[in-house]
Amino acid sequence: MRRIHPAAVKVPALDHDALMLERYDVKVGSRGRGERRVFAALVQHLEANGFELHSVFDGDDETLVSDKKEAMELVFNLDEASVRFWVPALRLSKERAKWHGVLIVLGNSPEEIVSDWNYFADDRDGFNAAMDAFDSERYA
Repeated sequence: MRRIHPAAVKVPALDHDALMLERYDVKVGSRGRGERRVFAALVQHLEANGFELHSVFDGDDETLVSDKKEAMELVFNLDEASVRFWVPALRLSKERAKWHGVLIVLGNSPEEIVSDWNYFADDRDGFNAAMDAFDSERYA
């Protein structure tokens, strides 16, 4: 299982944060910065372990995303979202590609934003093992 060193976490600047500052003079506080670091670390951790971002589900609509910044723009404009990951190599296999959802709930402490996730009972693609290995406290 590959782990990401905290210093290697890349947190993109969000257009949403710039907009909030420009329109309302509201800056992202320390808790918000911590949430962004944990989320960015989660995405990098899962990517390092063979999973890619697929989409963000906001409770009503599912939006396909192609990178971490795009996902973060959606997630950090909500209170909670399901961020979907998948193994694209399975697209062409007999074992159809299926995504896994990670429930992100904002507003508590940064290390608590990962609320829940789903996986196959036999953990055939290693998603549960990857999630179990992710330690959000290292990045908060």
